[in-house]
Amino acid sequence: MSYVHLRIHTEYSIVDGSLRVDDAVAAARADGQGALAITDLNNLFAGVRFYKAARDAGVKPILGCDVRVAAPEGGAQDAPTGLLLLVTDRQGYLNLCELLSRAWLHGQR
Repeated sequence: MSYVHLRIHTEYSIVDGSLRVDDAVAAARADGQGALAITDLNNLFAGVRFYKAARDAGVKPILGCDVRVAAPEGGAQDAPTGLLLLVTDRQGYLNLCELLSRAWLHGQR
């Protein structure tokens, strides 16, 4: 199996992305990659567009998200820790949507 990128931030990654979804999928197809993951920072805004583009190009879409997890109050660590979450099935997608929704509703940092 060829190399698979599992950590790509697209133009929908609010803080640090500039790669267009269509360009990422086209590059993966041109390289012969069987799959590609996008993991934008704290959101799934590109999910539907990416999923459709990847399927149409014959590339297996893998959805995920880079999230920041804050230390508990009074913890020794000041900066949040990065965590990569990848979706493996429909339930995983729903779980990730729930986590991200809670973060937005209850004051993500």
